Amino acid sequence: MKPGTLLGGGLAVVIAAGLTSCAQVPDHGAVVEARSNVQFEEAQAPFSRPRPPQPGEAPDDIVNGFLEAMQATPVQVKSARQYLTKQAQLAWQPDRVYSYTSVDMGATPHHEMVVRLRGTEQIGSRGQWLGPLSPAASRLTFPMQRQDGEWRIARAPSALVVPQTFYDQNFQDASLYFFDPSGRILVPEPVHVPQGAQLASALVRGLLRGPQPSLGSAVSRTFIPPGLEAQPVAVDRGVATVSLKGTDPGPLSQPVVQQILAQLAWTLRQDPSITAFTLTIANEPVSDASGDSRYPVDGAQFSRFDPAYWRASSQVYALRKGRLVSGPVNRLTKVEGPFGQADLGIHSFAVSLDGYRVAAVISDRLEVGAVLGQTQPTAVLDGSGLLRPAWDFAKRLWEIQNGSRGARVSYFIDGNRHGIRIPGITGTQVRRFLVSWDGSRIVAVVRGPERDHLVASRLRYDANGRPVGATRGRPISWGAQDVTRIRDIGWTSPTTIAVLDRVSPAQSEVRILNVDGSTRPDQVSPTQITGRVSRLVTSPSETPYALVAQSGLLNISPTETNRPLAVDGFHQLAYAG
Repeated sequence: MKPGTLLGGGLAVVIAAGLTSCAQVPDHGAVVEARSNVQFEEAQAPFSRPRPPQPGEAPDDIVNGFLEAMQATPVQVKSARQYLTKQAQLAWQPDRVYSYTSVDMGATPHHEMVVRLRGTEQIGSRGQWLGPLSPAASRLTFPMQRQDGEWRIARAPSALVVPQTFYDQNFQDASLYFFDPSGRILVPEPVHVPQGAQLASALVRGLLRGPQPSLGSAVSRTFIPPGLEAQPVAVDRGVATVSLKGTDPGPLSQPVVQQILAQLAWTLRQDPSITAFTLTIANEPVSDASGDSRYPVDGAQFSRFDPAYWRASSQVYALRKGRLVSGPVNRLTKVEGPFGQADLGIHSFAVSLDGYRVAAVISDRLEVGAVLGQTQPTAVLDGSGLLRPAWDFAKRLWEIQNGSRGARVSYFIDGNRHGIRIPGITGTQVRRFLVSWDGSRIVAVVRGPERDHLVASRLRYDANGRPVGATRGRPISWGAQDVTRIRDIGWTSPTTIAVLDRVSPAQSEVRILNVDGSTRPDQVSPTQITGRVSRLVTSPSETPYALVAQSGLLNISPTETNRPLAVDGFHQLAYAG
């Protein structure tokens, strides 16, 4: 899949119902998530309405026509339904997408056509990427029947089946925004949705379906009341009208209203045609505490829920002669706390998002202390094998320690250590790990005997924000087959990561990948870097860099120039987190 794809809103609703009306030429294109600023590319797919079945066509012609009809642009299934029997038309509700690279077709003696898809990937009913389809599931059978003297398909798989090229041209990346279990910060869920004029409606329908049931409310939750159904979203002069019909939820508190509006604002801002929105629930207009009923999608009142954490420090931190320094990239100065006063032998460090606390690996212990002030740091964990720690928005400190029995994952609240088991990470040998600023994800580089593996897990919490478990780590394809080791990883947005590998001692490359695993690494143009690269310097909200020996910091943002910034005398540069 393309980097960061979305099929949101429940495909059964989006495609089977919402897209069967009059087709329109798409007027906007693919979304690239970049915090509150979003970049767009113009849609390339022209208008296309496939031909209907022709008189006298054979079964293979009908099935071929059915597959071609699913390639209508804008995306719709009205044309494809004409290839089904009347009974099959009523039963066919495509609730997922299969994208394939090639297809073979054959017939059986029992009036069936068999289609074998190659290179097939699946998008689920909620728009989530589900990975490659198994060979067995990629074998589709189409029973054929005569209807009014013509061959028609009697049963079809509940999926939109399209070539990968069509998918890449007509679907785009987006996120549905839910909340963490404590309701304090938004958690983006990547989805893959049809682009163009259908985008806003698809996204709102996706929000109403809520988080994936397999994750449960311990990963993310919604404040949109149940029992509501989204009407098509109309956009007039930049203002989207969001109307939710159904059971009246009764009076809503102002905090809940703000959370509902925040979910809609962050989700709708991905449509470039929308600057503001209004909301009605069960025919009642929704207004906030000020009485306003029209909300800008980038309104300041929604910033405090930013998954890239609105209070995060934008400064760069580094070590100079063993002492902690901070400030703008080109003007780093010594911090006035204990970590900046003497060379303590720091191996690695992480600064809390608010810039107040430092966690540092010193010899065989993890110490935590203040950035400023004279209070001496406190050792919170001892032993060898400690990796660079990480902080999230709730001031939870995360650490992984490799030992004789593999990796052990810990988190610290108020200096107290707690262990947590993460299947696919715990017990392995971990080289590097990240925790998302919203606290919902952990990504780790797991050392294999011949090749490193990149895995991502979802962290689960109770309503008070205390971790209670995690999902099994899911593999993320990360690089070319001839490159076997990952040197570093880092967040470039709340849902994308940069992966650094080394092709040779003097040549490295960086790829930006979706954290849901949907990116095909072979179709991502890596940033080529000449020189010895020691690490990435990234943040979900700041310019990403690679630290190159003798060249300094090299900007690896795809939209920026690659002019190096000199950072002589500094090492282990990092943003907060």
